[in-house]
Amino acid sequence: MNPEKLSMLSDKELLLLAERIGIYIPEGLDRVFIVEEIISALEDEDKDRVFSHDGTGHVEEKKLSGGTFVPRPATERASIPERYNETMIRALPRDPSWIYAYWDIAEQKRSPLLEEDSEAGLFLRVSELDPQSEHKKDFFDIGISLDDWKWYINVPQPGSTYRVDLCVHKGDKIKALARSNEVRMPVYYMRRAQLPQITKSLLILSGIEGLHLTEPREENPNRILAADGE
Repeated sequence: MNPEKLSMLSDKELLLLAERIGIYIPEGLDRVFIVEEIISALEDEDKDRVFSHDGTGHVEEKKLSGGTFVPRPATERASIPERYNETMIRALPRDPSWIYAYWDIAEQKRSPLLEEDSEAGLFLRVSELDPQSEHKKDFFDIGISLDDWKWYINVPQPGSTYRVDLCVHKGDKIKALARSNEVRMPVYYMRRAQLPQITKSLLILSGIEGLHLTEPREENPNRILAADGE
């Protein structure tokens, strides 16, 4: 309110206005101070009104007054789909001896497999790769069903590189439906012959000789078939 307009009011009108806006005016207070108190109270009221319509207070008002925003039930909210209808397979090293593989088969490929055979002749071919060439060194197969979608695979050779193929028997032939990424498995130990001399010396000083550690055999032939038998 304009101070000039307030100054035009009578003392009785000023006191009545102060009473309406909730200001306590002591008896005998000078007119100038009464006007200042009314102006100050009206300015504070304007600030509160702006805040309530422009900030968090306005949001709370909308919630209480039943605004247009209506939250959707939890069952209608977006969720991660169980399948993406994609033929694929992925491989992840869990530790030096285990690979975690997961896969999916798209409906256009799954339907013919169901019609042909309930078992579908599906299997995983786990191949140990030669890092120096594109050829496989060894491989072994794991039979699976259409209901399977993940597998923990025990690999025989820590430190080697592996690939997992999702395959199906087509008569006497084998068809690869999907091929995983190549995974380099970690190792359980470091070969001392490959360590720098200063590292060997530090290990000796640390007392490693007293632990009587023995290195594992060069190869573990568990479940490995010769690649020539493919």
